[in-house]
Amino acid sequence: MQIRELEVKELHTVARWLHSMNEQDKHYVAWLASDPNEIFEQIWTLTQFEEPLAYVAWEQDKIIGFIGILPFFDQKLSRLLGPFTTREDSEVIERLWEKATLTLKMHFDLVKVACFKTNEPLVTFAERHEFSLYNIEKTLALHQSHFSPSNEKSPHISELTSDHLSSLRDLHPAGAYYTTEEMVELAKQEENKLFGYVEDGKLISYLYYETITADEGEICFVNVQPDDRGKGIGTLLIEHALQYAFYVYGVKTVTLSVRNQNTQAEQLYQQLGFREINTIYAFEKNLSDLNVPPLFH
Repeated sequence: MQIRELEVKELHTVARWLHSMNEQDKHYVAWLASDPNEIFEQIWTLTQFEEPLAYVAWEQDKIIGFIGILPFFDQKLSRLLGPFTTREDSEVIERLWEKATLTLKMHFDLVKVACFKTNEPLVTFAERHEFSLYNIEKTLALHQSHFSPSNEKSPHISELTSDHLSSLRDLHPAGAYYTTEEMVELAKQEENKLFGYVEDGKLISYLYYETITADEGEICFVNVQPDDRGKGIGTLLIEHALQYAFYVYGVKTVTLSVRNQNTQAEQLYQQLGFREINTIYAFEKNLSDLNVPPLFH
């Protein structure tokens, strides 16, 4: 086995391999793009820094592992893409992690990784290295054939723009995987939507939707002002987004995630027809506790 930094000439090969891996629940890792071309762009970005941010494990000319570091230098935060491996044992994962720790320790205070509960090698890796389990989310899905839209319409729902940035910042969770600014920029892309419920000039609630593939969309965020919860505003926004997803964009399935403890929201989604398909574990580790291996062995 040989582990080396990701090279530009290998991007297409590695992107296709990562796409094939992440389509399998037993290998799924959050934050990796879903389309091979988007994965290519995502990992290409990792080759543009002075510090190595991606490593590939090879066995002759065959890929057997990968780890990438998504950097947020201003926040001293990093998110892991992987480690992935096709091997049953932990050797590839440990060797990839050993390489990544050198960069992580130098530039970041915190590292996060998230995966499906069924990704046992990665869950075991996180536990072995004493990552903290900071969140558990269920992924729910609704198929177009099970969607029964209501006839209720609201004049308060409209698309949001950067003009609403300040109000969105107040409502958007600080630790979300997209910042408010990233969400507003992404909403400008075709077949992504950022809807808001505005009453008397005040942003009461918002919903951000992304079309992931031709057949799948995702409701990434739904948030309602605390004083306005329980009034059906979130339901109105979700139904509005679902009608766009199914009848305008023609997707077959829409997914969303809900925190394990948020039983009220989960019950709402189930009433709309959503059903659980998997569970995501999110881990984090304070890098001040990280022991960096020696540079030479």
